[in-house]
Amino acid sequence: MRQAHRGVRLDDRGDERKCLVAVMASRGRLFAVFLGLAVLVTSALSPAAVDLSTGIRYAIPAGTMDECGTKAKTALNAYLQSATESSPGEWIATGPAVQVGRPDTTAAATVHCYPNGNGYVVTFSCTVETPNNPYDAGALCLNIAHNFNGGVQTALATPTPVPTGCTTANLAGTWQSDNDSKLSLKIDINGELTDSEDVIGSWILTGNKAYVTYYGNHNMTLSADGKHLTGGGYSFTRKC
Repeated sequence: MRQAHRGVRLDDRGDERKCLVAVMASRGRLFAVFLGLAVLVTSALSPAAVDLSTGIRYAIPAGTMDECGTKAKTALNAYLQSATESSPGEWIATGPAVQVGRPDTTAAATVHCYPNGNGYVVTFSCTVETPNNPYDAGALCLNIAHNFNGGVQTALATPTPVPTGCTTANLAGTWQSDNDSKLSLKIDINGELTDSEDVIGSWILTGNKAYVTYYGNHNMTLSADGKHLTGGGYSFTRKC
């Protein structure tokens, strides 16, 4: 703990201990914030897990807390959204921008600044929800840290386009009942469905087996060509 990132030494052991306490506290707050958001936005398509990255730390020998805050906000907004100072010296942002077929919030990061002698120490922590995000927490945190300190940033992975049409990868599309001309379902990629009378339901697809909640729970089967969905007393054909 005596050696800071890039070989900058901390000369005050008391300040260093304060750093450790502050870092641990900010990581806990970040995880709690992100976990709460993840519970709200997690897609029904697949179970989610949270990847955590911590430990990046710079000791800046000369500089002000205002300077650190400005750089923290800029670095966070380069990769996430709406960076705000949640408490003195601690900046948090979530994101990324809305991705097709994915929840709005799949990542969060915090940058914590606190004074140290004539300068300041800054730490970085990130959390990323998987598999709903195409990159991990380490890649996100490294880029935010490098943006802050003028280092080399690497392009983050981008989402794989969501399959459309009569795909067997999802149930997205418009489905017409084979038995009732007045019944059709509009199913979106996020695991929700709505019928022609605005009744709302949900779906999960595993392989060719679909679990559909619509006036009860129904175990259904998707055909090999992705066009037909049958079971649980229903039979639908996808328009594609």
